[in-house]
Amino acid sequence: MNMKRKFAVLAALSLSLASVPGTAYADEFIAEPGQRYDAETLARIKDNVLEYEEIELLIDEYNPTLKNLRQTYQDNKENIGKDAARLKEQVFSGSGSLSEQASFMLDQATSIESTIGYGGAAAYAQLMYASEVMSQQAEQMLLSADSITQMTPQMLRLQSVETPRAALIAGAQSAVVGYEQLLLAKENLENGIELLELVYASTQTQAAAGLATQNDVLKARQSLESTQANRITIESNIQKTRQSLCTMLGWAYTDMPEIKKVPCADLTRIARMNPEIDKAAAVDNNLTRRYHVLSYETLTDGSVEQQNMARTLENEAAEIASELTNLYNQVLQKQSEYQTAIAAYELEKTKMDTAERKYSVGTIGRLEYQQQVHAYKTAELDIKTADLALFQAMETYDWAVKGNLKLSQ
Repeated sequence: MNMKRKFAVLAALSLSLASVPGTAYADEFIAEPGQRYDAETLARIKDNVLEYEEIELLIDEYNPTLKNLRQTYQDNKENIGKDAARLKEQVFSGSGSLSEQASFMLDQATSIESTIGYGGAAAYAQLMYASEVMSQQAEQMLLSADSITQMTPQMLRLQSVETPRAALIAGAQSAVVGYEQLLLAKENLENGIELLELVYASTQTQAAAGLATQNDVLKARQSLESTQANRITIESNIQKTRQSLCTMLGWAYTDMPEIKKVPCADLTRIARMNPEIDKAAAVDNNLTRRYHVLSYETLTDGSVEQQNMARTLENEAAEIASELTNLYNQVLQKQSEYQTAIAAYELEKTKMDTAERKYSVGTIGRLEYQQQVHAYKTAELDIKTADLALFQAMETYDWAVKGNLKLSQ
């Protein structure tokens, strides 16, 4: 890593310490600088190139949010259990206090029950109502005290380290895929602009010869200008995405590392996917459910809260299995779209070959030829876009199996 990038990381970390509430590594240890990786791996993550396969390493090594959360975990893992126990004791104490107040108000209400007059009746009703409310609140506090999780270091690690780490890695991976999709969209727009410029020029020529109206010219110009405006918007989004990736992965937002293309979708991965088989791993690995399993173990045996948590765990397992099937179906859908894009490309390739021959002998004009060039390039870009979408669908499925699947529970 160059010195500029090194100082950028330090600057970003100092800012994050003031504004971001903590992150950490998946594994729990603090090694000396340079000792986590071999020489080859260290060289890869220190160069000025962003490769998709390096994202996890870059997040672990340079992400300022993750560094901050890791430090938070280290600082709090020893005391978190004591804090939870103290909180439970405070809630029990508060419940007892409310019960005493409720009893006192009930006694007061009883003492004035026979009081004659509106004031007495109103006071009685108010005291009875307050007594009932406080009694209910006391009961709810007792229930909540029993459900307070005895936060263990393992639970803290899941909540403040592993879950955000997975989200950061998956998010950065999706951002790289999105970045490449934006580049393809820009390329497609530029391809369209080239054609629309010819259409606009041709329409002007036709209008001059009386073969087109000024309204036709206006429409052609508006189509060109609208596409040019869309290109500006995409260029802005490309820049923002690049800057976001840089700050997430260790560069300054003004740096210009080379961002390598995302790997092509490996169709053999689909053959290895089976929701019925994979759901067991997805259930066991799910970060939210793992936290709830640990929470279940801290609850009082046979308590209502433990029974409720047991139902939550069952519902989560069913939701994970269902969502995994949905994600698998999305992979199959993206595979179908990818195959359709290939078939469309082959058709446009045949048409392109024909157009090449016709244009070379002068049987079609430049505009008609460029229209076919545009259709051919678009079909070519559609394959790349479909490939990226399929790759992202595969990654999302695999992340769900590895545990990074957000649940509605």
